[in-house]
Amino acid sequence: MIGVGLIGAGFIGRNHFNQYEKMGRRAKVVALCDKEPQRRAGDWSGVGGNIADAQGTKRDLGDIKQYAEWRDLLADPAVQMVDICVPTYLHPEMTIAALDAGKHVLCEKPMALTVEECDKMLTAAVKAKGRFMIAQCIRFWPECVYLKQAIDDKRFGRLKALTLRRQAATPTYSLNNWLLDPKLSGGAVLDLHVHDTDWALHLLGTPQTITAQICERNGSPDRVHSLWYYRPDLVVQIEGFWDMPPAFGFNMGFTARFEKAALLFDLSSGKPLTILKDDGSTETPAMGPNDGYYNEIDYFLGCIERGVGPTISTPGESREAVRMALLEKESARSGQAVRV
Repeated sequence: MIGVGLIGAGFIGRNHFNQYEKMGRRAKVVALCDKEPQRRAGDWSGVGGNIADAQGTKRDLGDIKQYAEWRDLLADPAVQMVDICVPTYLHPEMTIAALDAGKHVLCEKPMALTVEECDKMLTAAVKAKGRFMIAQCIRFWPECVYLKQAIDDKRFGRLKALTLRRQAATPTYSLNNWLLDPKLSGGAVLDLHVHDTDWALHLLGTPQTITAQICERNGSPDRVHSLWYYRPDLVVQIEGFWDMPPAFGFNMGFTARFEKAALLFDLSSGKPLTILKDDGSTETPAMGPNDGYYNEIDYFLGCIERGVGPTISTPGESREAVRMALLEKESARSGQAVRV
């Protein structure tokens, strides 16, 4: 049994908590830290979100220890693994302290707000005895795993075109609206869109050049449209925004054109991932029963159990996802393509 200390009971923290309840005897949340008294007591009825468990409820935390200060949680000997689900600007300090304390660490994305901070976290991880991973849930989302497999094994031929999209209403559900403060979250580019910079790297590796346009609202980057150039016959289009009215909700998806078929996935349509074949027929392959939140935690627990570091999502790759997002901002500022 791995004793988990969960720091942060906001939207993501709640969703992670839900997954640990499904883990049986493999892992259990033994301590929870949140600076808000109601949240650390299990009253999550005022905590919203955009996907999965989008609206919280009141929970009975039973014998889970409650901490107002995160350093007190790190000092708890029952905590073997720390799950960090707090605003992005806090990730480096908490991660480094947890690794220095000998804990295994799963930290929510994005890794940090700057490449320099990512590098400090990587340095701490090299010296640490615990395992370390950034929670890049899209790498573990069933539909996204299927696309990765199709690209790698060329079951539909070579990939010819790819569009990734992540679209949302303005996220007004975070505590004190920290998501809308770019100094705390990095704005939509680093908080929302970084899912797809990371995923594009996972799918295809590093592009040759990046061109991007970014729209800002009140000084916060709320919309990004980018082109990643890989080869003359493959340009990846990535779109991310969170500037839509409340009724828009949330959507993510992709359109992938291969030589012999296309794959279409659009969450808000309610339809499953669909294979569109060139002969006019369609197919809906079966997906696994769990979402990316469960699968990423399940994978990381397996790494701890086996005594190995993660390979599907490495901290170094998560650092590169931040770097790509920042290069997009550089391209948008200069109006020029940026060579990677």
